[in-house]
Amino acid sequence: MSWLEWTNVVAAVTVSTALNSIWLGFLLAGLAGFMVRLVPRSNATTRYAIWFTALMLAIVAPALLLIPKPTTVPALASPAVASAPLTVPVTAQWPLYALLAWLAIAAILLARVAWSIVYIHGLKRRATSIGQRGSIRVLASSEARVPMAAGFLRRAIVFPQSVLDELTPQEFEQVLAHESAHLRRWDDWTQLAHAIAEAILFFNPAIYWIGRHLKIEREIACDDWVVSATGEPRPYALCLTHLHEVTRRAPAPQLAPGATSRKRWQISARVEALLQADRNATPRLSRSGWLAAGALAAAALMVAARTAPPVGVQEIPVSGMTLAHLNAPAAPAISFAPKRFVPPRPRLVAGRLRKPELPAPPELAGAPIVLVRAWEMELSPQYFVITVVFFGPPPTTSMNGI
Repeated sequence: MSWLEWTNVVAAVTVSTALNSIWLGFLLAGLAGFMVRLVPRSNATTRYAIWFTALMLAIVAPALLLIPKPTTVPALASPAVASAPLTVPVTAQWPLYALLAWLAIAAILLARVAWSIVYIHGLKRRATSIGQRGSIRVLASSEARVPMAAGFLRRAIVFPQSVLDELTPQEFEQVLAHESAHLRRWDDWTQLAHAIAEAILFFNPAIYWIGRHLKIEREIACDDWVVSATGEPRPYALCLTHLHEVTRRAPAPQLAPGATSRKRWQISARVEALLQADRNATPRLSRSGWLAAGALAAAALMVAARTAPPVGVQEIPVSGMTLAHLNAPAAPAISFAPKRFVPPRPRLVAGRLRKPELPAPPELAGAPIVLVRAWEMELSPQYFVITVVFFGPPPTTSMNGI
């Protein structure tokens, strides 16, 4: 097939996989929600692990749908075509346009993620150091608007210069403990994976639903780290309320987890969780979390490996596509024929002669040689060519009888 036909096939397969990722994402989100309800006494760290597992499976599982399923369909037909109610054509142009639009939008969103990484790196470089907590630097910056955990390489915690004047020493320690929990939990890298998933699968509503749970569970998990260190949930709840009042309209970088958010519902949910006396506030991942995440992964992989996708790819019309014909190279030859086409002349080849047609000359009578072994005649418009082969030097009179 030509490169254009191959491009249409790749575009059709990609579009069908993207459409299948939508229903698969909702299925994974539903399974994750069921797992969370199945362990009602789980802490925020466990719930975060379950939702993050669902996010990673939403990226990987659609690729498993491309694995051929056992079927009796002929080899030229795709297994997904026979059972799929919807098919993406490989001869139309719209799948290619959809693929190009997808790549363009995803490239813009990924560029935004890359810009956020560069901005955080520059913010740390321009900030002023005010302390050190273990391997984590504490910085102050006039560019920052909210306290943030600036992770990745050379991790640091950045405080806005204006916020430092508003916080009491106790509140400063509580906010510092919250941001340190983000870096110790490696939330900078998991948030990067979350941002990449939203950039690539921006068309999938299930990704945003899972991301909503990830954001709130991540912040509650870091709040549990603070409460486990201080043992005072109510003063920390007052600290969050005060910090939200100071920074409620301030934007934050995309990849820098902060102690507060501009969304009021997140602060309300966190304060409500802090004031619950019977809540499981342990900051560690429980054994039930490992089991729930493993069960979710096993169920998702089994569904993706055994379920026929509802969107397939149209059968490739091999007979209708132009195939490349490979001709064997001709043997090298020297031709003296004129440029105009001349039909070939008939060629007469005689077989071997056991006896010569003419009697041998007297001088060759009884000689141990045979006069003519084989002869060949070629016709030409101007002359006859007769080839005679001897086994020995013929006498001068041997040609008289020919």
